[in-house]
Amino acid sequence: MRAAGAACCPFETALDPVKFPELLVRIEGVTCYLPGDPERRHPVLRDICWQIAPGGHCALFGPNGAGKSSLLRLVAGELWPARGRILWRGQRNEAGRMETSPIVGRSLCALVSPAVQELWQRRAPELTGLEYIMGVIAGAEFGVAEAECEARARAAAASLDCAELLARRLPALSQGQLRLVLLAGALARNPALLLLDECLDGLDAHHRRSFAGALEAYAERGTVIMASHRPESVPEWCRGRAWLDGGRLSLQIPAGAENFVTAEAGRAKAAPAPEDTGNAAPAIFELSGVSVYVERHKALHDIDWTVRRGEHWRLTGPNGSGKSTLLRLLAGDAFAAAGGRLTRFLPSLGREARTLEEVRRGVRLVSDLSQALYGYPLTGVELVCSGLDNSIGVYRDFSAAEQEEALARMELFFPEGEAGRLAATSIRHMSTGELRRLFLARALMGAPDVLLLDEPCSGLDAVSRRHYLEGLKRLAAEGPGPALVFVSHEAGDAPACCTREARLCAGRLAILA
Repeated sequence: MRAAGAACCPFETALDPVKFPELLVRIEGVTCYLPGDPERRHPVLRDICWQIAPGGHCALFGPNGAGKSSLLRLVAGELWPARGRILWRGQRNEAGRMETSPIVGRSLCALVSPAVQELWQRRAPELTGLEYIMGVIAGAEFGVAEAECEARARAAAASLDCAELLARRLPALSQGQLRLVLLAGALARNPALLLLDECLDGLDAHHRRSFAGALEAYAERGTVIMASHRPESVPEWCRGRAWLDGGRLSLQIPAGAENFVTAEAGRAKAAPAPEDTGNAAPAIFELSGVSVYVERHKALHDIDWTVRRGEHWRLTGPNGSGKSTLLRLLAGDAFAAAGGRLTRFLPSLGREARTLEEVRRGVRLVSDLSQALYGYPLTGVELVCSGLDNSIGVYRDFSAAEQEEALARMELFFPEGEAGRLAATSIRHMSTGELRRLFLARALMGAPDVLLLDEPCSGLDAVSRRHYLEGLKRLAAEGPGPALVFVSHEAGDAPACCTREARLCAGRLAILA
């Protein structure tokens, strides 16, 4: 008998599924293509052989675009093999017979990933957190009583210390709050196999600790497979390791992968102490007594804040404190309540912005929500060029000079030589990490005055984070580049140029440095 997680290659033929009652999942020589590749030119997974036994907890590592998210989707029954086969253990079969139906896979597994979160962001259903979690349970288990569904939903939310989100509607939740609700739904299902794809992105330190405790309790009765770009986030009890690169799976971390699997890789260097510039620099944003309501909930309270030209800010605060709302306010996507005042003096205009069009040309927001809502089938260079008009989609032809500018911006964040390939690739064939960098390149088109970056390093591997932060550092050094407001729960993600810091707590802003 092979050990849990051992490779099953070379591919064995004529296997009787009944012979593997001890396994949850067995993958045999599987090659997969994404649905947007009907001619099957670009396999996303190649000759995958893997088996997962109960208690075979495993962390999955690999660079952006390696196929980690696709592999988890395959295991969850959401991606179908072009070659080979995948077997899942039937839950109601006492003999442990393994079956090939993806319906069995979907009943066996619960998946939480950036793609799942983007799906719910696009749908924006008028569901409360409680209704969502109860729906997850009812959809996975036929005949569960409503009272039991509610009790399990409340218990899962309590284990993550997010019970207050049960009464909130999904569209009103922040990125981190929505991730908590999705995780609570997955835990409430109590699946045999829990699949986690960068599950901690967007969570503050407190909720990471809560989730770590809830996940450890789950691991005593279920099995965890987690894809991560941050090895420090993998718990000690998750001892298995697998490596994916170019769609090929190895159950050993290869030599030379230190840049991807060491805790310090990709971290920004400590920022120098801020210089005392006094108040000589002109203000770009001035907020006085600004409050913002989101669905009748007061998300920001009487904010007083000035951002001056040449300043780069890091904005911190717990989940739900109002960070994303503040960035949306600055970008013109949210509005101040009566009684408050917000002015935007944009250097490119030489005056205060008077229209929403002027605001959006000079102030660029990069967030998970903007990426989730951008569903157009464009190439990489078309996506970046759309930043010239800050449009969602493409509505005109771009000149050769504009396309060259877009490629130059892409090369700023893809110095490893991938810019040319991605320029001609459909964004539907790109990984989350690749798209993160493209959206930053898009935001730089047209020489904006301000960049608002909301958890921009989510989904980036260590090497990509380093390129991202070095690109921002070079941009700041060029001067007078755009002012930065950078939101992140990871202290090591903030670029070294961020020498000012403010913190939000319960919608109230405090200046720290």
